[in-house]
Amino acid sequence: MDRHEYNALVSAFEHAYDALLDKVMTLSPMAIHFVPSMPDAWSINEHLVHLLDADCNLVSRARSAIAEPGKRIMVWDQEAWREGNNYSRSDGIYCLDLAISIRKFLAESLRTISDEVREAARVDHPDRGVLTLADLLSIYTGHADFHMNYVERNLHEFAKR
Repeated sequence: MDRHEYNALVSAFEHAYDALLDKVMTLSPMAIHFVPSMPDAWSINEHLVHLLDADCNLVSRARSAIAEPGKRIMVWDQEAWREGNNYSRSDGIYCLDLAISIRKFLAESLRTISDEVREAARVDHPDRGVLTLADLLSIYTGHADFHMNYVERNLHEFAKR
């Protein structure tokens, strides 16, 4: 991946939450906390808190990839984190704001690394194997759209109640 492609990926990663933020800022507290009647469903609020935890984990992963290429990283159990950390009682909008700030911080730092460091940066994921820095950024860029689909589903179910 050349520098131009890398910078485009970093920018896409940095701004991946823009549409999600626009969507959730217009929602009522009832819509944000509504949980659809389906197995394993989360509220929009819980999805937003999850995004913060995911991005906090990403900072460690990405910065480890740079500082300690090839380092083995942990897998985290998102259901355990949701239940154990009381996602339903956290302020999801605030968590999304923090996640956006974390992405800005990480993107700014990623733009400063040399091509050699970028190409060498990688982590060893227990389930996915070796992931390059570009792999991590691609996964987490798509993470926003993945959760936007759940937000849309929840809003559809909320409107039907």
